[in-house]
Amino acid sequence: IVVVAFGGADFGQLLELLNSVYALSLLMEYAAFVKLRLYHKELQRPYRIPVPDWAAVVIVIPPVLGILVIFATSNWWVYYFCTGTVVFGILLFKLSDIFKRLGWVRYDDRSPRSHKYAKPPLADENDVTETTEVLSAGSPA
Repeated sequence: IVVVAFGGADFGQLLELLNSVYALSLLMEYAAFVKLRLYHKELQRPYRIPVPDWAAVVIVIPPVLGILVIFATSNWWVYYFCTGTVVFGILLFKLSDIFKRLGWVRYDDRSPRSHKYAKPPLADENDVTETTEVLSAGSPA
């Protein structure tokens, strides 16, 4: 549908549309970054930016302002397409939730410990000696 709708557009309009859709996804990533940083500090992450929480919010302000400028200078095709994309995504999310409650679909709900980036649980002081013994026993003498 999108290809047919924008089949008559010139290259500049298509480029503007693609940039705006990418900028929209970046806004969602930044929102997720800030929300996880502020409200879900206990989650395991493969890496963590070593700044305080307020600085994490400040880090995303300049790119968000740049993205808003991109949207402000866009044409009406971009507004309609981005709005339609967001509405379609919300609709799919709601339908997914309904289908999940009806039992029509099932998602793999793994615990955070089974995630491939999750760190192993911290060892007690007693476990350190056992680990050292296992490591030294497994190494060639």
